[in-house]
Amino acid sequence: MKFPANQFLLHTNGPISIDVESFAGDVNITADKDYQGTSVSVVKETMQGTFLDSINCNIFARNTDTGEEVVVQISTEKNELRSMRANISIFTKYVDDVRIKTRDGNVTLRNVSGPLNIHTTDGDVLVATTVPITDSVSIENHRGNIVVLAPEESMGNIDISAIGGRTSLNVLTGNTTVLPGSTRDHMMAIVNHGRNNIALRTVDGNASFEILKNPMVPRSLWNFDWLSF
Repeated sequence: MKFPANQFLLHTNGPISIDVESFAGDVNITADKDYQGTSVSVVKETMQGTFLDSINCNIFARNTDTGEEVVVQISTEKNELRSMRANISIFTKYVDDVRIKTRDGNVTLRNVSGPLNIHTTDGDVLVATTVPITDSVSIENHRGNIVVLAPEESMGNIDISAIGGRTSLNVLTGNTTVLPGSTRDHMMAIVNHGRNNIALRTVDGNASFEILKNPMVPRSLWNFDWLSF
């Protein structure tokens, strides 16, 4: 059962960093250069129709030593049966650092940049961006897939692990050196001489890193049914 979204409008100029910590649910972040400010919507879901008032939303923007930061904290103390979720959607102009911690949810990031640190379980992670990846990336998942679609000029020290699944590295342009010891479920490589660490780790799922000319696939395909692992 879904309930109407709670909408939060924040005054930001960007680029911003985003820090999300949620007890459970999807997280979607979209950066669009034509967007003004930052909007955050939270849709609460429950299987039982109870305890929704126990879901607390703490959402705010602040200035830090490194720039503007948007903080989203969603919590509850009454989800022992894991019957509740809070799905988060964030739209803003520019994103230059993302930290996400959730569970029982998908994570989808569009056109973000900067360092990425993502933790989830029982959902899929999809990162697709037209901004070259040149910073550190750490994505951890359990019982779900990880897919990173990046543009040309992206680089990194790649370490992809998929326990109980398969890894995939697809670099259509540029220089790639696959490192000794790479296997079907653990891929290590240097892409375009990058020194920034890119670690994708999942259990009971597949993990893929791809560099493409057009990493932004049509929105109708933003699910994991089209992936050919």
